Amino acid sequence: MAHGLRQRLRYRFDNLMARGVGAQILLLAAATLVLVLITALAVLALGVVPTDDQGHADSFGRGVWKALMHALDAGAVGGDPGSWTFLFVMLFVTIGGLFVVSALIGILNNGFGALIDGLRRGRSEVIEHGHTVILGWSAKVDTLLSELAVASANQRDACVVILADRDKVMMDEHLAGTLAGKKLRAVTRSGSPMSMADLAVVSLGTSKAVIVLAPETHGDGAPMAPHEADTVVLKALLAVTKVAGQRLHLVAELSDDKSEAVARMVVGERAALIVAPPLISRLLVQTGRQSGLSVVYTELLDFGGVEMYVRAEPGLTGKTFRDGVFAYDDSALLGVVTRDGELLLPPPFERHFVTGDQVIVISEDDDTAILNGKGGANDEATIVAAPKTSVRQRERTLVLGASPRLALVLAELDAYVTAGSETLVVGDRAMIEEVGDLATLTRNSAVTTRPGDPTERALLDALDVGSYDAVLVLSETVGRSQDMADARTMITLLHLRDIARRTGKSVPITSEILDIQNRDLAAVAEADDFIVSNTLVSLLVSQVAENPHLARVFQDLFTPGGHEIYLKPAADYVRLDTDLPYQAVVEAALRRGEVAIGVRRAAAARDPAAAFGVTLNPAKHRPLRLSAGDKIIVLADD
Repeated sequence: MAHGLRQRLRYRFDNLMARGVGAQILLLAAATLVLVLITALAVLALGVVPTDDQGHADSFGRGVWKALMHALDAGAVGGDPGSWTFLFVMLFVTIGGLFVVSALIGILNNGFGALIDGLRRGRSEVIEHGHTVILGWSAKVDTLLSELAVASANQRDACVVILADRDKVMMDEHLAGTLAGKKLRAVTRSGSPMSMADLAVVSLGTSKAVIVLAPETHGDGAPMAPHEADTVVLKALLAVTKVAGQRLHLVAELSDDKSEAVARMVVGERAALIVAPPLISRLLVQTGRQSGLSVVYTELLDFGGVEMYVRAEPGLTGKTFRDGVFAYDDSALLGVVTRDGELLLPPPFERHFVTGDQVIVISEDDDTAILNGKGGANDEATIVAAPKTSVRQRERTLVLGASPRLALVLAELDAYVTAGSETLVVGDRAMIEEVGDLATLTRNSAVTTRPGDPTERALLDALDVGSYDAVLVLSETVGRSQDMADARTMITLLHLRDIARRTGKSVPITSEILDIQNRDLAAVAEADDFIVSNTLVSLLVSQVAENPHLARVFQDLFTPGGHEIYLKPAADYVRLDTDLPYQAVVEAALRRGEVAIGVRRAAAARDPAAAFGVTLNPAKHRPLRLSAGDKIIVLADD
């Protein structure tokens, strides 16, 4: 199909205008130049060139200048000397100039507006060095930033850059409250973490760590399925490695353990991959069996108290691990990273340290992990002989609420109970059916189900809650917001507490809460009632982001098998109601093949100001008196 000259010219004009503000201004300048030249030539051709007071006629250059001034200033037309013909010619150029100036103002206004909008949306390149990059946005952002602020409190001009598919103004307003009073700058940029063009804006190459958060919702606010969230994370990891390679310190959150192998293909072995659901399921089950364990993990993972450190300690070379434990007074020795890179948590107690080994210690700060042991013999009368191994009893567990992690919870629970145990699951029928055949998930526990709403009091009364050994309340997140899921959990918990009060039968209850602020609303609950899942994941991510070497330590600590953290009766270790130094507790634990890392006081179990009774890493020379109900926090294999 042939196109006419007019169509071709229009097409070229459209292409020129589409090139942006610069091209549009150049086009207007060319139009103005043509208008001015035509006017100057017309004045000469018509013979109406004005003269000055001495009768000298204007030159062509001066005529061009006058025409330009009339084109740019409409008010100049009223003061022109000369004939009517000259005045009409100047009127022509003035009218033409009105159109040019109006168009120029419009172009500049639109261009300036686009510039402001671009700045508001956060499209400019970030120029930072040694910053932490967070890709994505979720409910974990607040806790994550708060922990990073504490971790970087002694750093000058610490900065976090957040790239998320959200409005920059909204993010800035939200973070203003989160970071109020904290020494941490947050720079936000709007864009997709899956886009290489957007990733180029956040200076990945100069960052010290890159955190990829798993999204929780779609753009319309609807909850996102775990496999969809992992799809977003995997694509973001692909984009990150394409932009900056695998040399970055990457920390990524995954929602499905089946995605971990694929993610490893993308990011290699150096990256830290945190699969949240199995971790939370395991802690939920463990806390249901060990009162206060969630508080221990929170204290261990946050930056506000003691922390884990991996560091070289030449002063221990030639000494055994047992000797190393008492070589520290203000720190707790947990394990060793051998010079060959092997992680031993803990090693055999008689293993000798060699040159190149690194110690894993719990301490208040990295500069307090020093060899300052005070020595001294223990009073053997205060140490209790190791008790006989207890025989596991059959248990009855009540699980309230059906969530996508139900299968993981049941599998974890089955590993801790003896054969012949029973588990009853009460929750939404459709969700239970979606999980599949629960009987195939367990070998030691017979699983039965009962459809119903755990928030209904009549249903809970009919369950005879007091007859169970433990109750787990799962957060029902499918089709609900985080606040609504937490509200349902708290209502269920309050009913259970009231039932216990009325019947006089107290049963350990562990509930999953998503937002730590919602925990404070249930003031009648005990500390061990809660696993604040989002907070624990955020704490773990922030620890690994600040200390890359801890990734392997936490992976070993939270992986089934091997040594784990337990809370065991103090009466099994030392004599109660007797004054003794904490090092006697440490010695008693070593004799059982365990490493003591703290104590929990039963008298303060409900006191938030006293960390719910948990004290990690007390000084070994510190005197203490333990009473009935107190626990020793140990790293043990059973």
